[in-house]
Amino acid sequence: MENKTKIITLPNGLRIIFENNKQAKTCSAVIWVASGISYENPETAGSSHFIEHMVFKGSQKRSALDIAVETDEIGGYLNAYTAREATCFYIRTLSEHTEKALDILCDMVRNPRLDEDDIELEKGVVKEEISMYEDSAEDLCADTFYRNVWKGSMLGCDILGSVETVEAITKESLEAHMKKFYVPERIVISISGNFDEKAALRICKSYFADLKNTGFELNPVYAEYKPHTVTIKKSVTQNQIILGFPGLPVGHEHREAALLISSILGNTPSSRLFQHIRENLGLVYSIETASISYLKSGVFTVTMGLGGKSEDKAIGETLKIISEFCSTVTEKELARAKEQSVTSFVMDLENISSHASRNGRNMLFYNKLIPQEEIIKNIRAVTLEDIRKTAEEIFDFSKISICVAGKTKSRKAYKEIINSIV
Repeated sequence: MENKTKIITLPNGLRIIFENNKQAKTCSAVIWVASGISYENPETAGSSHFIEHMVFKGSQKRSALDIAVETDEIGGYLNAYTAREATCFYIRTLSEHTEKALDILCDMVRNPRLDEDDIELEKGVVKEEISMYEDSAEDLCADTFYRNVWKGSMLGCDILGSVETVEAITKESLEAHMKKFYVPERIVISISGNFDEKAALRICKSYFADLKNTGFELNPVYAEYKPHTVTIKKSVTQNQIILGFPGLPVGHEHREAALLISSILGNTPSSRLFQHIRENLGLVYSIETASISYLKSGVFTVTMGLGGKSEDKAIGETLKIISEFCSTVTEKELARAKEQSVTSFVMDLENISSHASRNGRNMLFYNKLIPQEEIIKNIRAVTLEDIRKTAEEIFDFSKISICVAGKTKSRKAYKEIINSIV
């Protein structure tokens, strides 16, 4: 089953990707926009996320109810999310409804109504969302960690913004944001599945061909990693802890090695941290690692949820395993991590929506499509020496960070725990 992929660039610079699979019974359309917290400023923080909400409140020709009803009438699934470096809008449905689905998606993204009453109403919704995250020790810990580890850079700021910046949003400020960021050079439309390409191109052109190119190309934001120790007092039954180290950006030659290190250490049921800290010692309810990469920055994290009485030993045992990793990692562990990573990647791409999203993201960030064979080849090419070299680069204990939310000790106490190990 071969997918045929086309890249079409409109005269204004907007890129459209068609990946046609005539054997599929569904279709997924995605619109990526290079608009996220990393490109905002302290006064406009949260604007990208707020616009993501507002496009669902109605367009120039559809009300919010029209959007919902028309999507349901075709059995479609319509949603969106805002990340640190981009906003993604997507819809998926049966192939026979592709034209209708694409028209709904393009209409709401290109022509949001931005009604002033709707804006005031949505401010309350977003502020409730902010409160919800603040009520969660896990989310609060993560947001605080990023804010401190990338202090001084918008990349580390909360995607939702703050209550103050949300309250300051106006119709005019949202229109100004869209005029600046929703431009053809920062938009990619990606469609995968079984669909009529001529009809899809006609719809895309009808909504986006008149946009003017402003020369405002995507310019990745660099954020300098800054070690920190932060505690957040919160009345919860289980503390949340994040241990962090400097990570690797997406274009780094050892990024695949970093992902495999995460798999070996704490990203699978057979991983070292999960087996020792959770299964053998029973010190935590959850523990996992992540190699998080952005265009110019990255961070490697260990996240755990546990009771306060287990903290000292859990942190100590975790750091001990990490400190011994370079000298003890084996070929067998690497082979297992490779197979797990390749299998997960390939299985994900069995999904039409994953194809559309991945193609659009690659075109937006790298201006090219990256063949899945290349990704698999890069993963399989990682050697044990690559793993050791990358681990030595990442696990610099002089740059370790820790963020704890819950019934915490003092910052000094956590520093002493770490110093006793390193």
